[in-house]
This record gives sequence, structure tokens and C-alpha cells, in this order.
Amino acid sequence: MKKEEKNVKTLSLPLFVTNRSGKRKWITMNSYRNWHYQENNNIKRWFKRDVTQQLNFVIKGAVRIEYFYFAPDKRTRDLMNVVSVIDKYFQDAMVELGCIEADDLSIVKEVSCMYMGIDRENPRLDVMITKL
Repeated sequence: MKKEEKNVKTLSLPLFVTNRSGKRKWITMNSYRNWHYQENNNIKRWFKRDVTQQLNFVIKGAVRIEYFYFAPDKRTRDLMNVVSVIDKYFQDAMVELGCIEADDLSIVKEVSCMYMGIDRENPRLDVMITKL
């Protein structure tokens, strides 16, 4: 049984998933809009597979979700291009695994994101979930 967290939960989310053949699939809005619906479903399942181990908590009631983006290089990127699809997949995974009750406005009251600079060794999207 999962334990209920009282205040804050911090996790690190991948910016890509790896398919069966070992090829990286970067999760961005530009990629998302070009994927066939079956490919999108596979990538969403692979993302959930990769984050499930971190989703061992339950938060009852309203939450705030804050994303902190660490880029892989100095290329200019649109922050929401990176965050939007991962946010969708992540909130869906939290609901499916029972971490939060729903991903609608009755539960997720705030979502924000911030660029944190470059981390060439470990590009990622850190997330902080706060019970309101």
C-alpha cells in the first residue's frame, strides 16, 4: 500500500524514452504532433514504465505541480514545447497509479515551469508536487 505524503514530493522525469531497439524518442510537442496515434500510445506507455518506480505516494486533495527544466545543450528551445507533453503523460500516470485523485482543475490547481540552465550529463525535467 502506498503511503500518503504530507507536503512535498520531488521527482526527476526523463526528457525521452527508449524503444525496444534502443532508439531515443524525445518527448516534445514538435515530435508529439507528428506521431501516429499508435506510436504516441507506445511512447506514453514507455514513459509511464520509466517513472512508475518513483510514483510510490498518495496525495489526497489539491496539488501544485512545478517543473524545472535542465536542457541537454545550449540550443534555444521553447520551454512549453518541452514541458507540455511530459506534463500530460506525467499527470495521466499519477492518476492511473493512484498518486492523485484526478488531473482536472478540482485537484491540480497550479502548474508552473522554469528553465534551470544546461546539464549536459543529466538533462531532465525535475518536478515538485506540493499538497495545497
